[in-house]
Amino acid sequence: MEKILFRKLIADITLRSLIIILTIGLIVWIIQAVNYLDFVIDDGHNFLIYFYYNLFNFPKIIHRILPFVFAISIFFELLKYEKNNELLLFWTNGVTKRKFIINLVNFAIVVMLIQILIGSIISPASQLKARSVLKDSNMDFLPNLIKQGKFIDTVSGLTIFINEKVTNNSFRNIFIQEGDLFNLNQNNNQIIFAKEGLLLNENKKIFRLINGKIISTNNNKLISFEFDKIDYNLSKFTSKTIKVAKIQELPSSKIIKCSLSLFYEKIYIDEMFRCEKERLKNLNQELYKRFIKPFYIPLLALISCFLLTFSKVQKNFTINSIKVFLYVFLILILSEVFMRYADESKLQLISIMLLPMIIYIFIYNFLISKVRLW
Repeated sequence: MEKILFRKLIADITLRSLIIILTIGLIVWIIQAVNYLDFVIDDGHNFLIYFYYNLFNFPKIIHRILPFVFAISIFFELLKYEKNNELLLFWTNGVTKRKFIINLVNFAIVVMLIQILIGSIISPASQLKARSVLKDSNMDFLPNLIKQGKFIDTVSGLTIFINEKVTNNSFRNIFIQEGDLFNLNQNNNQIIFAKEGLLLNENKKIFRLINGKIISTNNNKLISFEFDKIDYNLSKFTSKTIKVAKIQELPSSKIIKCSLSLFYEKIYIDEMFRCEKERLKNLNQELYKRFIKPFYIPLLALISCFLLTFSKVQKNFTINSIKVFLYVFLILILSEVFMRYADESKLQLISIMLLPMIIYIFIYNFLISKVRLW
């Protein structure tokens, strides 16, 4: 009977957590997706790239909201059990409050391990995949960016100006600048003027220019010539979208190696990013989010168990419940605040790592003494 009761409690908490995670996660994901629309509007990526990029960023949202959702789920589930007299089933079947707390904390430890798995492996890998989607994409949406009377510099190394857009694929008075014409040390920099232009083929990657002139650099000299018709290939250009992996997208093993190397003043070279002293604070803060912050999850479960120290028949039941909720919220805030102190100091970093365990031991002993007296 005891196992059945705990299974039901864990199932109820899990179900509530999943419902809240999916609800909040989808809301945040939709808002984020709207903010990422500039990848289509400004950077020339098509909607399929836009969809994949947003999809691969969803685990990051789950990792961000999981501690809050789990804490809220435990709090309100225990509150519901108390109001429905379901906690009495535990006490009448010989379950002590100490055993109840230990079982609930053990469940929280499982959630903590899941959070570490998401934060250290799944989320960085999915974000890196999202970055690779942008990196491997081409400018499928570029033709729709071309508008009359507007300079288009979305593409790296290319500026296009259209004086008049006749149809969706036909233009007049076209100006194209490729590279930096004022840097004569670089070859293949050029400016193209054309009276007319057409986007050809299904992918619209060939820009056929008619009746124009080209000014280019070659061996530190300016060369110009006129043409009747040329086909200008747009597929060789890429977006200006940042394609280098950010810290939150790096594998945890690389961040740990870089951080340890910087602590002990050793050289660590990696092709994905630059391991520099200036980045040590950001690296340690990322490690904090992935490996230290999840340790607050059992602590949140423990604080929610203070609901066991009073009963619904007491006059101050509502006030005490609000106090417990505020304590839970305070721990959530502290877990975020302490991340700022994960900097370049070894002693400070170790202190922050040990802090949730020290707080846990203190609160656990205090809570056990309370439930014994109650």
